[in-house]
Amino acid sequence: MHERIKLDHAESLFYQHGFHAVGIKKVVSQANVSIMTLYNHFGSKEKLIVKILDQREIRYLDYLKSYLNDEAKRSKYKTARTIALAHMNWLKGNSNGCLFLRAKEEYGQINQDITNRVDTHKRSMLSFYKRLGFSEQEAMRLAIQIEGATALAETIEVQRVEEELVETLRLLFSK
Repeated sequence: MHERIKLDHAESLFYQHGFHAVGIKKVVSQANVSIMTLYNHFGSKEKLIVKILDQREIRYLDYLKSYLNDEAKRSKYKTARTIALAHMNWLKGNSNGCLFLRAKEEYGQINQDITNRVDTHKRSMLSFYKRLGFSEQEAMRLAIQIEGATALAETIEVQRVEEELVETLRLLFSK
């Protein structure tokens, strides 16, 4: 549980301010732990970031799954719509874009472990969509819409992006 608290504090700081803008001293201060404790658990700031991304993926997938019920699985459109609405609801509480892409932007050229973790997450999302019954091509189309909505929601009002996302998914998946 102690490790979880440190991860939550660090994730929040990195999400709000960026990875490079937040130093380890700030992380340990906010988590109320010593630098040695942090390094004993994680080894480095970069390994801490990978663990944070691991935790975030689990939390995000659990969040999406919590919206899926039998009604949501009755058609590809309903499933895509449910996932999209859950994602947009997630964005309303996490309005700073995709933490994974932010990590890759800041560390892409300097840390392969972080880059690999981000790439794995994006592939995991495609696999998740395929497990819901979407073909490879449909999973890619859904991912493109979700990713695009995430980016657009940083500059356009989230509710408007949500409405257009749902309409686009209706056009893609209603037959």
